[in-house]
Amino acid sequence: MKTNFNKSIAIIGGGFTGITAAKELTKLGFKVTIFEANNQLGGLASGCHILGNPIEKSPHVVLKNDEYLFKLLEDLKIKHKLNFFKSSISTYYDNKLYPMMNPIDLLKFSPLKFHNRIRAGLIVLYLQKVKNWKKLSSDTALSWLYKYAGDQVTKVMWEPLLKGKFGNYFDKVTMEFLWGRIKSRVDCRDAKSNSEILGYLEGGWEVLIKKILQYLEKSNLCKINLNSIVSKIENDENEDKVKLTVNEQIFFFDSVLLTVPSNVASRLLDSKSLKLKTFLSNLEKIKYLDAAVMLFATKKPVSKYFWHNINIDNSPFVVLQTITNLIGNKNFNNNHVHYIVDYISRDHKYMKCTDQELISIWTNALQKLFPNFDSKTIIESKVFRLKNAQHIVDMGYEEKIPSYKTPLKNVYLCNFSQLYPMDRGINYSIRDGYKMAKLISSDLNLDILK
Repeated sequence: MKTNFNKSIAIIGGGFTGITAAKELTKLGFKVTIFEANNQLGGLASGCHILGNPIEKSPHVVLKNDEYLFKLLEDLKIKHKLNFFKSSISTYYDNKLYPMMNPIDLLKFSPLKFHNRIRAGLIVLYLQKVKNWKKLSSDTALSWLYKYAGDQVTKVMWEPLLKGKFGNYFDKVTMEFLWGRIKSRVDCRDAKSNSEILGYLEGGWEVLIKKILQYLEKSNLCKINLNSIVSKIENDENEDKVKLTVNEQIFFFDSVLLTVPSNVASRLLDSKSLKLKTFLSNLEKIKYLDAAVMLFATKKPVSKYFWHNINIDNSPFVVLQTITNLIGNKNFNNNHVHYIVDYISRDHKYMKCTDQELISIWTNALQKLFPNFDSKTIIESKVFRLKNAQHIVDMGYEEKIPSYKTPLKNVYLCNFSQLYPMDRGINYSIRDGYKMAKLISSDLNLDILK
């Protein structure tokens, strides 16, 4: 059998799908080149520092059933870096912060009439036990909730979250997608503590990214090109190779794996090819929202909770997360580290204003929401704007999901828009990295055997 060392694979995008696939493909003996448009790897989980400590630009935690992440950590012998903590969740409504960690808290949630508190709990319990999620596919989340959870429960608890998370698409998101999000979080509950349990890597996700990089460097089979803008992907004349245009240079590979968002992929694939017409059309139908994130540290706490859902009309942001209320603040010199996150369209003012303007907007909002908060206690802050951070799973979405194999020979596509009905997450990115490495290596080895 011929060796794999003569087969070359390009991976476009250095998020967790890309770098996991690179790890597996080099292990099989393939030559891999990663092209990443930014100046660092990690995708939406790429890192930065606050108070001198490594942390992510946007919040990412580990769920109890993240089996593919656990496998990767074991492969790299760093599973001991993963710790689990008791979470704490709250809902801000009508100028007050309510705990929302267990059924008892829901029963005490006074903005709802008592019978509606019971109804809200029964709805979550029902969705938790749903096995055949396809029966939810005929309704949007909003219409299903109004029908079964009722007007008050939906208006107070669900509609503000849908608006905050999906903006103008809030009434178009499918119920099975919301079911996937609810189920993944409910499955994190711990029976003993009667609370959600979430994990975090000691030292942040940078620990895992560096370990994968060390593996790739040791293999001597992977080349990583940062700040590399791919502008075109096409087959050569004989369809023996895939031709890439990167920073106005031409490269040829035996296979190419695209891990970029679907709307980006649609601009890169050779639009002159007639066989790509339907494929590209479906890619362009998949809509995305961007995310604006403020990472900041304070001397004093904002609240005692990790997760704060902001359930008010015209909320300035969808969620406030205080990561140190989950993992502790010893590594941050006993200061408090927070994220503000909002999902918005590309033309939203949060994507256009200066960093200082956004910091000012959000700190002013915090002072109104949390009267004890004083912006003078902020000791460091950073703003990040993440493009294509959330895809929109609307009615008929299943028909738009692109296949992993594109119509171009030996060109593959894998991104979180292909997850269904579950939402994106690092665990699934890692799973897909394993999956794509297996698919590509199988196809290339079949070519070798011909």
